[in-house]
Amino acid sequence: MDDQRSGAVAGDPADLVGGSIAARFRLERMLSASSASAIFVAVDEETGRSTTLRLFNAEATATYGSELADRVEAARAVRHRTIVPVVTTGTTEIDGRSCFYVVSDRPAGGTLQDMLDRGRLLTPSQAVVVGVDICRALDRAHRSGVSHFDIRPSAITFGENHEVALADLGTTALVAERAWTAPSDVSMERARYASPEQAVGGPFDEKSDVYALALVLAESVTGSVPFGADSVVATLSARQERLFPVTADLGPLASILERAGRADPFERFGAAEMGRALVAAAGTLPRPTPPPIVLSDATGDLARPVLEMPPTADLSRPTEFTGVETPSPVPVVADGGMIIRAETADDLPVDPTGSIEQPRVGRWIAAAVAVLALVVGGFFVYRVVVDDSEQVPILAGLDEGEANNAVTEYGWTIETIEEFSDDFDAGQVIRTEPEAGADLSSGSVLTLVVSSGPPPVPLPDIVGEPADQALNTLATLGLEVRRLDGFSEEHPVGSVARWEVPSQPNLVAGSEVVKGTVIDVYVSTGPEPRVVPELRGQTFEAATAILDELKLKVRRVEDQYFTDVPAGAIGFQVPPPGELAERDSEVTIVISKGPDVVTVPVLSRLNHDQVVQALTDAGLVVGSVTGNTRGVLVAILANGQAITTGQVVARGTVVELAYYGS
Repeated sequence: MDDQRSGAVAGDPADLVGGSIAARFRLERMLSASSASAIFVAVDEETGRSTTLRLFNAEATATYGSELADRVEAARAVRHRTIVPVVTTGTTEIDGRSCFYVVSDRPAGGTLQDMLDRGRLLTPSQAVVVGVDICRALDRAHRSGVSHFDIRPSAITFGENHEVALADLGTTALVAERAWTAPSDVSMERARYASPEQAVGGPFDEKSDVYALALVLAESVTGSVPFGADSVVATLSARQERLFPVTADLGPLASILERAGRADPFERFGAAEMGRALVAAAGTLPRPTPPPIVLSDATGDLARPVLEMPPTADLSRPTEFTGVETPSPVPVVADGGMIIRAETADDLPVDPTGSIEQPRVGRWIAAAVAVLALVVGGFFVYRVVVDDSEQVPILAGLDEGEANNAVTEYGWTIETIEEFSDDFDAGQVIRTEPEAGADLSSGSVLTLVVSSGPPPVPLPDIVGEPADQALNTLATLGLEVRRLDGFSEEHPVGSVARWEVPSQPNLVAGSEVVKGTVIDVYVSTGPEPRVVPELRGQTFEAATAILDELKLKVRRVEDQYFTDVPAGAIGFQVPPPGELAERDSEVTIVISKGPDVVTVPVLSRLNHDQVVQALTDAGLVVGSVTGNTRGVLVAILANGQAITTGQVVARGTVVELAYYGS
């Protein structure tokens, strides 16, 4: 702290009220406190504007302050009218310990939570207006790699002219990521707006923001948060594998919230998709009345709710999207399916450098002069007094915020449209309308044509094309290609078997992606080799069916005798079992004729030489001979067992002869 209250105890943040941070931000009152930080309404004594200051305690600062500062700076670069800008960040000493703080603009119309706390709900038409602007904010943030991870009614703010903006971008994501490592320990308020993947402690990404927004919009219309329960555990478990509850009160919003609130993040809308769906639904809804915002002054004292727009306000429709209306008194224009609210120079965000906006007194004087001129019929006098023309400067190449600041002093009404561009980075001004050098009087409209980055390109259908041709097509479209090999049953070697976008594996041909997207292209190396099965012992018909299933062919050669394989079964195969064979190649098989047997011949009345010849001719082998070969043959033995004439034995059996006498 930088004043006489420097002795306030860090553990009691309420005691800091009345002191100053960085000798600039006077703490007026505390809005809320958690275990890691406290949020204050603070007056910027350099500009006199009311701000929101989030002060992290010493423990949180020491643990992750450096990473938090990096996150806030990344989010600070995401500039858009629907995002509450960060004024500044820094560290301050409290009780001798360093504490990180973030100061943001404080929109004068309060938050959606302020409305709900007073029992006021939004109509479906009003919810569309709020939802589209928050989708705009999330889309811009997500495309810049920044997520919120703590969407809740208190993060949705309103300006005094009913402009909708998302607060706390950059300050909540890191805290949320750390909190969801132990889902059972999170607060009830955080659990109420958690996605199913957060509830189980699993990985989560920007689709959790879309789910939370669906919960908030449902609550804003019905008055209750879907899946609400009495405890953190019950609240988190209630949304697992459950359909998003929708009612007739939601009207055309029901189908949109059901899609945005699906349990599987891959089935949910992205932020831009949800925004476009809301725009389409608006065509079936009645004209919205202004939401009942809660105005507040610089000290944070709540004023009466604003239930009506000023009589001169114009609730006009966007020129390209029938049925989409805005409660803002300034016109809206359309941008590729998303609403962009026009803003005057007086309504631009605070310049983080501390520069002061055009004084409101000047605007009132100009209005008074205009009324006087019209009353007396002196239109010419009116133009002489207030129509001080200036040349439009060269703004091409500047960031949108820089371009806004550069023309604030001229009193022009600034409208913004987005356009794809290969030459300008996202957020940079491409050109102005009127063009640079043209004379433009105060109060006239200056349109900034701002780049939304390179135009998306449709993914071509390259499956089956030669690999070199397909890779060249993708490179020409500005896509990054990784060539990989893969087996394919359908596509010839060297052609594209399949492709995939690793970051979005559900995309198909015709889906649009931004240039630079990585595409994995799998080039066919032909069919996957087959593992040859064991066929020995199978019948020919069974083996043929097995090989047909594997798309292998059968080649049968001459049947052979196999002592250990029954007749009709396969006794031999090539290649052997377990080896690899190319698809459509042959497997040679030999069918068994069973064991090869012979009959012991008649040997009576034969001399020894004739006996040997008869046995040999029969396919037997004569072994040892005992006794007198001139005598009588008394026994024929095989394997020590006597065999007799007419007995069947295996071909090649060795027989022993025994003669009578010595």
